[in-house]
Amino acid sequence: MSFFLALIFDLLFGWLWWVIPDEVQRRNDRKRFLEGEVRCALRAVKGRVLNIGTEWSVGVAQISPGMLHFTPAIGIVGTREVRVLSIRDRDDSIGPSKHEYPVGAWLDFVVTTAAGELVVRFPLEVGDAAAEVLSPSNHSDHDSGT
Repeated sequence: MSFFLALIFDLLFGWLWWVIPDEVQRRNDRKRFLEGEVRCALRAVKGRVLNIGTEWSVGVAQISPGMLHFTPAIGIVGTREVRVLSIRDRDDSIGPSKHEYPVGAWLDFVVTTAAGELVVRFPLEVGDAAAEVLSPSNHSDHDSGT
């Protein structure tokens, strides 16, 4: 009998060990977004854009209409100021990089800058809202007072 109780306890504990960190991360993503920040990964579609290559860089971005201030934790060195001319959903015409990173529940967008295009990846929980904030069309709405 104790074997079955131990097995049930192990299964329950294992499930909680797997679920709780994901829920904590989603909660942290929502909280961070309300503070104007979002976890983010980015890479150039091709070549180098703003000295960002085609390998993924992961970090935190402060976002506002038309501007992404990226502070990397992995990948490139130094912060980047990315002025966004337009943002759209990533489509099939932009293939994956050699190593898709980070893995998990992310939404991909293509950001057009004066220097070229970047693929920007936001957490699924806040991805659409982050893209909406980042959209430069929101900048003109704020400037006109509407």
